[in-house]
Amino acid sequence: MSCSLYEIEVMCKRAARGAGLHWGYAEEAGKAARWLAVNGFPGPEMMIEVLTFNEGRKFEAIAPMSTSVVWHASSELLCPLISGVAICDRAAEVAAGVVVNLGPTVHPLLLAPFVAAAAKYTDVLLELSWNEVEITFAPTHFSIIGDITTLNIRRVEAVCCQRSSKVLKSVTKREPMQDVDEDIWNKLNILAHRTFAPATEASRLAGAGAGLSDIN
Repeated sequence: MSCSLYEIEVMCKRAARGAGLHWGYAEEAGKAARWLAVNGFPGPEMMIEVLTFNEGRKFEAIAPMSTSVVWHASSELLCPLISGVAICDRAAEVAAGVVVNLGPTVHPLLLAPFVAAAAKYTDVLLELSWNEVEITFAPTHFSIIGDITTLNIRRVEAVCCQRSSKVLKSVTKREPMQDVDEDIWNKLNILAHRTFAPATEASRLAGAGAGLSDIN
């Protein structure tokens, strides 16, 4: 099914909130999914896999425990959405030369929208790498070199984000990806529906959902 970029952003935002992320993180998740779709990556597909991984886990279990030498989670894997926001919070430090090393992470490509935003904010080249692939971000574009088959990898043991000293000789251009598998969309929609208030008698009387006045 074909979806607009706006629909992708809104659906992923609501699904992220329905999966338990606070609204601030959910809004960032929606923007991240849109950035991926704009740049030809399967944003909704990655999003549902990450949100499914997050489900049932406390925020503290999938967020970076340490932001010193190597970021790691108390559970098995870091959530790229939470880690991505943390990278943006430290954008000035990374631009100044601080190297961010992340331990085991699920879907590292979901870090890309956040590093892109950090590059734009700081107006410097930033680099994101794992396995044999490297993405260099300029304020307005990016370049991918290496093994592109690892871009959509579901899990990596280590990710590095740092200031880049390279000169971008080429720009990666990809066609937007707005076709979403219907099954993926339905799974996101199930999570998104959790954001709607249940129509209990108390909520009806308080004005949420269908109320007594609707019956009359």
